[in-house]
Amino acid sequence: MSGFSEDMPFFDEPNARPAAPSGIAARAMAARSAQNRAADYLSGLNPEQRLAVETTEGPVLVLAGAGTGKTRVLTTRIAHILATGRAYPSQILAVTFTNKAAREMKQRIGILIGDENVEGMPWLGTFHSIGVKLLRRHAELAGLKSDFTILDTDDVVRLIKQLIQAENLDDKRWPAKQFAQMIDNWKNKGLGPDEIPEGDARSFGNGKGRQLYKAYQERLQTLNTCDFGDLLYHPIRIFRAIRTC
Repeated sequence: MSGFSEDMPFFDEPNARPAAPSGIAARAMAARSAQNRAADYLSGLNPEQRLAVETTEGPVLVLAGAGTGKTRVLTTRIAHILATGRAYPSQILAVTFTNKAAREMKQRIGILIGDENVEGMPWLGTFHSIGVKLLRRHAELAGLKSDFTILDTDDVVRLIKQLIQAENLDDKRWPAKQFAQMIDNWKNKGLGPDEIPEGDARSFGNGKGRQLYKAYQERLQTLNTCDFGDLLYHPIRIFRAIRTC
C-alpha cells in the first residue's frame, strides 16, 4: 500500500484551524488591512497581470508562455481575495499537478500576505491529494469506507494478473501491466466499465477488456481500496451524479 500524502487537514476536522471570524465587521477589518498592504503584494505587476489579479467577479483565463508570470498572477490573485476578505482560506480551491508546485504556491501566498493568513487551506494541492480528501469525506458515494487504502503500481499489476489468470487467459500474451495502463487511461477520462468504447473493450484479453475492468473495480470495492486513477475517477463520478440530481 502506498504512503500517499494527506498532510492537509479538512477545515472541519478537530484542531485543523482556529475558528474563522465571521460577520460584516470581520470582513471590513480584513479589507482595511488589505488596503494597507496592497502596494506590497500588487507592486511589480504589469497592467495585464494586475487586471487579472483584481478581477474577482466571474472566471478569468490567463494565456501566457513559460516564465511570464502565470504562477505569480495566480498566487497574487488568491492573496488578493484573502486580503480583501472576499473568502476565507477554507473556501478557496487551488489545484496544481505536483506536490512541489502546491508547496510553492502556498509559500508564495504566505510571503505575500503572511503565513498566518494561509493556514487552513485544505483545498490547495494536487488533483490527487484533493481527490483523496473528497473521498475520505464522501467515501460511501463511491461504494467505499472512509478508511480505504491506496494500491501502488505493483499491487495493481499483481491484482490484474490474478484476474487475467482467473479468466484462463495467457498473462504473457496479455500483460497485466499493459491492461493497468489501459484502465488508468479510461479512468482519467472518467469512463467506467460500461462506458468504454467497444473497440477498446475488445482490444484486450480476447475481447474480455470490459469484463476484466468490471471485475477489477468490483475487487477494489470488496477490498475497500483504490488505485491512483480512482482518486480522480471517483470524484468525477460523484460530481456528475450531484450535477444530474
